[in-house]
This record gives sequence, C-alpha cells and structure tokens, in this order.
Amino acid sequence: MADEVALRIGGRAVPAREGAVYDAVSPATGERIAAIARAAEPDVDAAVAAAEEAFEAHRQESAFTRADWCHRVAAVVEERAPAMARLLALEHGKPVDQAEGEIRLAAEGFRLAAEEGKRLGGETVPVRDGAKLVLTTRKPRGVWAVMTPFNFPVNIPVEYLGPLLACGNAVVWRPAPSMAAVAGALYDCIEAADVPPGLVNLITGPDLGPAQRLVSHPAVNGVGFTGSSKAGAEIARLAAGKAQVMELGGNGPVVVLPDADLDRAAPAIASAAFANAGQSCSAAGRIVAAEPIAAELEERLVEEARREVVGSPFDAATTMGPVHTRGVADTMARHIADGQARGGRTAFGGGPLPDRPTDLYWNPTVLVGLDEDAAVMSEETFGPLAPVLRVGDDTETIIAAANRGRYGLSSAVFGRDLDRTLAVAGRLRAGQVTVNDTSNYWELHLPFGGAPGTASGHGRLGGRHMAEAVTEIQSISVDLTPPWR
Repeated sequence: MADEVALRIGGRAVPAREGAVYDAVSPATGERIAAIARAAEPDVDAAVAAAEEAFEAHRQESAFTRADWCHRVAAVVEERAPAMARLLALEHGKPVDQAEGEIRLAAEGFRLAAEEGKRLGGETVPVRDGAKLVLTTRKPRGVWAVMTPFNFPVNIPVEYLGPLLACGNAVVWRPAPSMAAVAGALYDCIEAADVPPGLVNLITGPDLGPAQRLVSHPAVNGVGFTGSSKAGAEIARLAAGKAQVMELGGNGPVVVLPDADLDRAAPAIASAAFANAGQSCSAAGRIVAAEPIAAELEERLVEEARREVVGSPFDAATTMGPVHTRGVADTMARHIADGQARGGRTAFGGGPLPDRPTDLYWNPTVLVGLDEDAAVMSEETFGPLAPVLRVGDDTETIIAAANRGRYGLSSAVFGRDLDRTLAVAGRLRAGQVTVNDTSNYWELHLPFGGAPGTASGHGRLGGRHMAEAVTEIQSISVDLTPPWR
C-alpha cells in the first residue's frame, strides 16, 4: 500500500487528529492503494485558520503576481501529467489516456484563470454630484470552502481553485473521499509552484461532521460545491448567507426530432451516455426520441454500445473502465430493474461483466420501451445507461416530455430544421443546450450551471463568470470639490 496521504494545512503535511486514516481502494483492481488521513472537525478549524492567515498576508498581491502563480502551477501539472494520470486511472477507473487528457485540460484551466484574473477590472460610474468621481473595483471575498466530486477529480477542482487563486482568495478544499490520493498529487503541484503556503489547504475524509463544519464555519465567506442535488441542498442550507456556487445534478434530456440526422445524432448521444462510464452531470440521462425515428435510433445506439471496449484502464484498447463506486452500480441495477418492471427491455447490456477484478465493470446499456414514470426518467443514473423514451412528433409533446422532472443542467437537441430545432432548444429548462452535438460539450471559458428553479444548482462555473462569482464589487466615491469635469 502507498504511503499515507496527509492533510495539507498552512503549507505543511500533517496527520489527522489521533492519526485516523481510511483506505483508498481501486475500482479497477480492488487493491488498496493508499492510506488517507481522516480529518476531524478540529482539523477543519485549523485549515480555515491557516487560510484566514494566508488571505490576510497576501490580499494585496497584484493580479499579475497571482497570475504568475497559476501559470507556474499549470507548468508543474503538465510536467507531472503522465505520472498523475496513472494514479488517477488506478484510483478512479477511467482509461489512462482519458485521465491524462483530463489533467492536461486542468493545466489549461489554471492558465485561463490567470488571464481572467488580470482582466477583471472595474468602471467609473456616472453620478448626479459633479464633484464626485465614483469608481468600482473587484475584491476577493476571502476564505472559500470547496467540495468536489469523484467523476473528474482533477479538472473540476481546478474550475474552483484556479479562479480562487487568481482572484486573491484562500481556500480549504475537501475532495471526494474516494479520490483523495490524486487530490494530494494536485496539491503537490501547487506547492511545487511556490504558491504561498496556506492559500490552498487540503482536508480529506468521508465523515459528514467535518464537511458540515467546513461549509458552516463562521470564517468561511464562500462555498463552492459540485455534486449531487441532495447534498447540494443541505450544503446550501448550512452555508446560508455566504457566497455560493453550486453545480448540482443533471438528468438532462437529449431530444431527437423527427428530421434528425441519425448519422450525427447516434454517435454523439452514445458518447454522452457512455463517456467516463456515464459519470457526468451532463450525460444523456434520458433520450426523448420522436416516434418516427425512435426505432432506428435505438438500433444505432446498440451498434454504438457494441463498439465500447470495457476493460482495464491501463489497456490501450479500453474505451470505458469500471464505474467508480458501488453506489453507481446499485443505481444502474435499480434503474434497469425498474424500467423492465414497467415494460421496458434492455436492447444491449444490462449488468456487470463477469471474470473481472471487481464487479464494477458494467456493460454500456441501452434501455428501450420505457414510459414517463420510469425512475430513470426522473432520477440521475450517473452510469453508462442510454434510456430511450418514445414520444409523439409534435413540438409541444416533445417539449413537455423534455421538461418533466426537477433537473435543469444540460441538454441537447438534434434536428435538421434549424427554426424548429432552435425553437425547441430555447424552450428547454436547462442552463446550457447543445444543438446537433453531445450534451457533454463544454469548454473551460463557457458558463456552466443549472437553470433557475431546478435542482441543478445556481451560479456559473467557467471563465469570467467564475472570476466574478469569487469576487465582490466595492464602490469608491471620491470628492473632488470643486467639480473635476
């Protein structure tokens, strides 16, 4: 087993109180790969205190100095990407080439944050009093708590850590408990880049009490969370009154109109359903297919599923590794069983593969013949499942089916008639809609988050949107009597 992954508080590697640890276990091999420090509430208090101290010590650093920090981190991440990718693949289960791609994208995330921080300016505001010069500037909010999920365990944290550093904040980061080893490797990159100690602190562990203490801590001014809607609702309650960026669950519809180009639609939908073993909040959680093309679409999705190679993340031929957790596997099984009980059938897949190192290697699954009341139509699966709901071909019926449910994160629409396609896209209750491409499409600078009134969160990750979220506006009124203009 690897050495212990320690807590990182104030620039020092420290054990958890009383030396408590837990095991990191690979879903790909079943082996124990590290002992992870198991933080308690006093560890959280120490980390927040270290962040407060570092924030006060460095709050006057220029945007250009902070940008230099981020560029240096990016360089270290790129240099260490191959080794980090092997650790990520082992700890997570995703193929190693995909893991390295994620890490290199994270390096780009630090670079983007650096440049956004330098561009984050203020303005002069016209006022009635001719003797006043009124300026606005953006200030860091202070200490942030950040909690991130397992599915993209390097890239998603950087969506928070990069803007927070670039804009002058300090942070206490709690990664997914099952991805703490690679989180430690990312922290080591930040430390190796000579970012001042205490601006980023790492707290690990599966226990609820320390997590609740972190987000409710009186010295924490902002909370960033990517994860499930259920957890997000509780975090939002505990963090009431603090700045919040909450990117939560999705079960976004992929709408296939009667005139869709299936040569284009089927591969894109399969990619959205099966990429990262379906463990994406913008996955094709439910496929709303107009009746005239539904049968052919289902056949094509089966063909796409057959092309997936499920295997070891270290095998070059593998396109999909195991699902990451027992919880994902259990949800897959429940959603398939529920769909079958309601008259649906598995056109392909339907269960874990035999004779594998663990029972988390699932076949990509195509589930057809569903009705609107199937659990998969209202709940997020977060696994490699492509569920197809057939609906009538008129626009109102399609939109009504697509907008059912409580989620509103990411959607896609496929159609040739641009007027109709855009009309449907514009009426979908989703924070982002892709036309004629995968619902997983996103670039680092694009805004990403849930639609208002849904269970998919609030606020936006991405580029200047996140830079603005982690800062606040200060107005400065200067009296220049007599009138200065």
